[in-house]
Amino acid sequence: MRKEVLRMSNICLAEGMIEIVRDGALHIFESEIVGIVGRNHAGKSSLMGAATGELPCDSGEIWIDERPKRIENIQQARKEGVFLIKDMSSLINEFTIKDTIKLNFAFAERKTNYSDYLKKCENALAFLNVKEDHGTKIRDLNFHKRVLIEIAQALICDGRILVLDNVMSILSNLAREQLQQVFRMLQLRGISIILVENQADCIKGYLNRLYVMRQGRVAAELERPEMEDELILSLIEGEPFEPKPGRLHKTDNIDESAKLMEFKNVYSDNGVIRDLSFTLYADECLGLWNRNRHSGQGILDIIENNVGIRSGDIWLERAIWTVPETDQLFSNMTLGQNIELSALKRNAYAGVVTKTGELRYLVQDLCSEYLADDGYRMFPGQLIPDGVLIRKKVSLCRAIAAGARIIVYNNPCLKLDVREKEIFQQDILRTQKKRIGQIIIAAQIDDLYPVCNRILQIEEGKIQPGHFSK
Repeated sequence: MRKEVLRMSNICLAEGMIEIVRDGALHIFESEIVGIVGRNHAGKSSLMGAATGELPCDSGEIWIDERPKRIENIQQARKEGVFLIKDMSSLINEFTIKDTIKLNFAFAERKTNYSDYLKKCENALAFLNVKEDHGTKIRDLNFHKRVLIEIAQALICDGRILVLDNVMSILSNLAREQLQQVFRMLQLRGISIILVENQADCIKGYLNRLYVMRQGRVAAELERPEMEDELILSLIEGEPFEPKPGRLHKTDNIDESAKLMEFKNVYSDNGVIRDLSFTLYADECLGLWNRNRHSGQGILDIIENNVGIRSGDIWLERAIWTVPETDQLFSNMTLGQNIELSALKRNAYAGVVTKTGELRYLVQDLCSEYLADDGYRMFPGQLIPDGVLIRKKVSLCRAIAAGARIIVYNNPCLKLDVREKEIFQQDILRTQKKRIGQIIIAAQIDDLYPVCNRILQIEEGKIQPGHFSK
């Protein structure tokens, strides 16, 4: 009979009056790998936060090794053998591997002396095939190696349940293949693994079972034979999923001589971008299928001058605007004021002084064009609501008002449902007609097909062979 190492039932968690998790439930057996998928804010990380101590639950029951437990903090969870590994590494950049491993001595068994503890550390690193010199600083390790160091920490502290939250989607295909072998070895040791992701495609191959969450509840628990893409997407969205053919949006107006941006063999100072080359033309919507999130953020960091380049050449129009995953708007200002504020940046681009009357008409025109969809109609005098789509639309209007010749989006559809995604994709097509070049960086290729003229695959900081064109 299989031993159940973790069971969660009736888990509830709220922030103020907003319920984040309602009657959450999950269980996992020894040596099992389960996944949790769902949209952003579906409650995935919050549910697991009750077990890892990151977000203690308001109510509910947690059993570890078939004994009831109350997890109040991360330290207590670790003592129970539950370890959390997140997409934002918890390791200290200036520490060496050796320094990092030493930090765990406080969690080691009390009877373990220091020399035995160091031997245990060596064995854990060897087990995970970490061959780097132990004097190597954490900042010099790639994300894959950082994950291995965190797994080593868990092994040294006798961890029995590993929770990897939004980790797998960041890794390269090669790193995922290597982790598959690591997971098999961990399973032989009786260790259980929980993989939390927005999409199932990067974790399905590892799983024994899959939980799908929607709006704070577990919508379904699927066994391996039931893990079909269409069923998973339907459960995530809460409505039947109708697959659409992968066809690129086409236009006859692209002038390939009108170059707006060009990267030639670019290497960034931080090593994230390596030999990256691509070109954007006027009237074009270029898709960058980002197979690991570091590459997409690396491009944005260069464009926004947050990171320098070590070598290579970049040519681009000065009038460039980025639309990040999380839109930075002023919630204490009206919709019109947010757009007007960005319109003043036109001076920095073209030396155009925009008069008050012109600003007012500009805002009205943009609202009429981009904020008049059924159910999403907004007016300049309204405060910006919390709705993701509305905020995304306002960010796009701000870019246009600022006189942008190029707009770069980072995962624009990530937090949108099916209908919202279609509405915003129409906004992107509408913007293309204004002769504004657009680049869409997205982890899911299906988000790119309806709006892009070309799609390039980017992984490990460079364009990969084979691309999709019109």
